[in-house]
Amino acid sequence: MEKYKIKWSSSVIVDILLVNLAFLLTYFTCRQLKFDVLTSFEQIFFFSSLTSLQLYIFLACVVTLFRIATFISFKIYKPIWRYAGVKEFRSFAAAVALSCLLLICLAIILKRFDTWTFFLIDGIYSALLIGFIKFSHCIIKEGRLKEVAPPRTKVLIVGAGMAGIGVLKELRGHPEKGYLPVGFIDDNPEKVGKYIAGLEVLGTTRDLTYIARKREIEEVIIAMPSAPAGKIRDIIRQCEYRRCQFKIVPNIHAILEGKVSISHIREVKLEDLLNRSTAPIDLAEISKNLSGKRVMVTGAGGSIGSELCRQVAKLDPELLILFGRGENSLYHIDLELRESNPEQNRELIIGDIRDNSKVYQIIERYRPHIIFHAAAHKHVKFMENHPDEAVKNNILGTKNLIDAAIKHHVEAFILVSSDKSVNPTSVYGASKRVTEKLIQCKANRNGTKFIAVRFGNVIGSRASVLPNFKRQIAKGGPVTVTHREATRYFMTIPEAVQLLIQAGAMGNGGEILMLDMGEPIKILDLARDLIRLSGLELDKDIKIDFTGLEPGEKLYEELLTPKEGVTATKHQRIFVAQMENIEEEQLLLQISELAEFAEALDTDGIIAKLQELVPTYQPNRAFISDSDDNKQVDIRRHLISSTDEAEVEETGTVDTV
Repeated sequence: MEKYKIKWSSSVIVDILLVNLAFLLTYFTCRQLKFDVLTSFEQIFFFSSLTSLQLYIFLACVVTLFRIATFISFKIYKPIWRYAGVKEFRSFAAAVALSCLLLICLAIILKRFDTWTFFLIDGIYSALLIGFIKFSHCIIKEGRLKEVAPPRTKVLIVGAGMAGIGVLKELRGHPEKGYLPVGFIDDNPEKVGKYIAGLEVLGTTRDLTYIARKREIEEVIIAMPSAPAGKIRDIIRQCEYRRCQFKIVPNIHAILEGKVSISHIREVKLEDLLNRSTAPIDLAEISKNLSGKRVMVTGAGGSIGSELCRQVAKLDPELLILFGRGENSLYHIDLELRESNPEQNRELIIGDIRDNSKVYQIIERYRPHIIFHAAAHKHVKFMENHPDEAVKNNILGTKNLIDAAIKHHVEAFILVSSDKSVNPTSVYGASKRVTEKLIQCKANRNGTKFIAVRFGNVIGSRASVLPNFKRQIAKGGPVTVTHREATRYFMTIPEAVQLLIQAGAMGNGGEILMLDMGEPIKILDLARDLIRLSGLELDKDIKIDFTGLEPGEKLYEELLTPKEGVTATKHQRIFVAQMENIEEEQLLLQISELAEFAEALDTDGIIAKLQELVPTYQPNRAFISDSDDNKQVDIRRHLISSTDEAEVEETGTVDTV
């Protein structure tokens, strides 16, 4: 603090000296112009007794006082001037202009109308002298830029908006990185041909290949954080055609805060190519729902469960209970939370949701207010081979949690469901549909509201195709894709969990809430993108083999059946399926019979009973979206309000993994 004060005082002293130097220069300049300001002020009766030297000193002090006072009021002494920019220049110019105006007004009040020229010239001298000193570092640094580090890499910046300008400033401010910004390209035609921050907008993204060839561009930096994935893909393909390196600035929060830096410029990741825009999250609502509460997460070591723990921990719960079976994965998420928030009150429980007595004891001991149930067997192929495990873990384990939640008055129970529960073709999908029915028949029981949240693929999860593709690429290929037309909807794990928490705060009980998964992506395109982003060439370095659909796998996935109907909620990315009437006693009897088949390892009995429980379950059929009898519903295009009796049109596809 003392060091700051000393610097501030030295800056004021320097400015006082410069103001007085400017005053002296102005005095002699006006004398050369046959105008003596002292003679003008001597005519005022209370100055008439002063000598010329005394009057000069008095006027110099007045001018200095006005100048320094306005500088302080405009906070001229707060910036670090070696990093000064347009904002600091404007503040400095405004302070000088205001001090001139005040001095001229003072002269007018004293009826010295002939002195305004003197104060105007004095302001010009002050601006030149003080401005040169304050901005000299920037001027010298700009002039020496090429001498310090001769540019080696010619860079084209895609996007001439706030992000692009931030990138340009960072590249110019770090000459040691060896970048030479050559120009912008931007899809706003009004910007083309104009200069922004001293750099020309050379064309639009359509012209990228031509500009890259003509200007010998070596690297392209994509500074378009709101651009759709299709646009980024197109830019990357053009870069690959010209054999240019490409990077991206995706951090929208840093851009909004004006903190774009070299560290934010990174390699393009697969997540950047998702056809998704940022989903708004009502932090106030979810904070109110979770803050000060005891929150239990099952499957806490899994992809979704661990991210749930991270995000819930940030919302200040009274207690976070991590429940899971895999001790290693639980250890890692607990260690991460301990390092990021050592004061967080947590309990780590090694346990199995199939262990009815332990589930009851844990919920009775810790009395969670909210349970996020993310534990489940999710691998479709494995559950086809071991349907008894899908029954025991996914269905009976969920029933144990539901019964314990009702008995111990848990406030809310949020089930993580799957799009594979819709018109299921797999044991896994059928098992998740049964758990949804359990949620619906319980609805609000003993003060507990039950909600199911249905969504699909989250990119990067352990059960997704991405880790397998990365492993295959690392081995040199081939990359295996089941079918050329296999299509899924993707979102990132953090976004999926944010929407899951939001949905849990919105639900009233008994609903199946669905997340809008954006636009569909072919698995084949995903594989191609990942190969390119790995710096390899398709078919030359890595080949793609097609293996055929796995048992239970669909060609397309759904989030909604045509019969369910869908209603919009207050959140643009969350929808609710219409309630289904379910006979609870019959459902529980069927589940009991299903449990007996599972204990006996009777696969045929399990499949038959699942078909009885879920009439739309058709084992081992490959699902084709354009078949006449199985069309899918796009929940984003076909919404019905709670009072609208219109049927949802049967078109399109809504999908996930």
